[in-house]
Amino acid sequence: MTTSYNRSDRQLQMKQLRNDKLGAGAVITGIWNKRSYRVERCLGQGSNGVVYLVAALAEDDTVKTGSTRYALKLGADTIEFQSEINVIRALEQGLKEGLNRHRSNPQLPYFIEADDWETGIGRRPFYVMRYVSGQSVQSFVSSRGSDWFGPLCGQVLERLVTLHEQGFIFGDLKLEHIKVKPNGEVDLIDYGGLTQLGKSVKQFTEWYDRGFWNAGSRAADVGYDLFSFAVMTIHLCQDSAFKRVMKGSLPQTRQVEELLHIIDSNTVLAPYREWYYRALSGKFNDSRRAFQEWQRITRQVGRTIPRRPIPTPSWLKWSFGVSLLLLLISIGYWAWHERWLQDLLMS
Repeated sequence: MTTSYNRSDRQLQMKQLRNDKLGAGAVITGIWNKRSYRVERCLGQGSNGVVYLVAALAEDDTVKTGSTRYALKLGADTIEFQSEINVIRALEQGLKEGLNRHRSNPQLPYFIEADDWETGIGRRPFYVMRYVSGQSVQSFVSSRGSDWFGPLCGQVLERLVTLHEQGFIFGDLKLEHIKVKPNGEVDLIDYGGLTQLGKSVKQFTEWYDRGFWNAGSRAADVGYDLFSFAVMTIHLCQDSAFKRVMKGSLPQTRQVEELLHIIDSNTVLAPYREWYYRALSGKFNDSRRAFQEWQRITRQVGRTIPRRPIPTPSWLKWSFGVSLLLLLISIGYWAWHERWLQDLLMS
């Protein structure tokens, strides 16, 4: 009875939180740490909170002003939020040692602080994270070409491997939770679905959920993330075909074979068919092996990251133009001088 009431109460609070979204210029001030943040815009919302892009109004050892921006997640339920914060804090060391191991420009810390905000209708818990900018993976692949599909998705798998080896799954993996920088480097954002291995998945998106496809439970194991990754990347490559399957299938008859049919009809996905079969059927024993197999196929089909042409600096273009002009003047002068000498000798 109590559990039912609490769940109903949380749902009501979340509905109110979504309906009362903060506009640009609103200020959130923590009760305990006293730091203030100015809202710039809403970044999105999840099952337990709304995320805003914010700027710190005062600088100290923890937060910076100027061009630095943060993502602030505002929630409704303090206990549920604290659980999420605890998981993210536990992951922080793993991020330092894993995700940034091969990066030329590590961006840490991910977690900044947690506090409460006093509003007119009560206290709201919030926590502040590093803001990750970048394009969506859809727009990046669309603008750069399908040759980027294998390398980009391989990076997502590598991020998942690091999480799994730290004892967590990402859980709520979806296209909206992936950002791509201009150089093609991938970041995962919004770790609200992080779940310790062996527990039940906390947050998920239906389309990418293993249970939704009648392919397994919602237990937090590495296979859950690999399944979500497989469905998500199929959706990325074949949006229209994927949506047709979603509209045309009944919940009780929905099967992964429908996804395999989509793979067979797509030239980008087809080379990875065996990989997809294993991921969708739970045949991979560990995610590192899945990542290595993905990399092998990517190399085999020649989908390496294309080298971007380096633009010629404007000063170099200007120097070349000046040099060409001087060369033409020199040739003209030489020709005139030769003609002048000939005229002089003949006179």
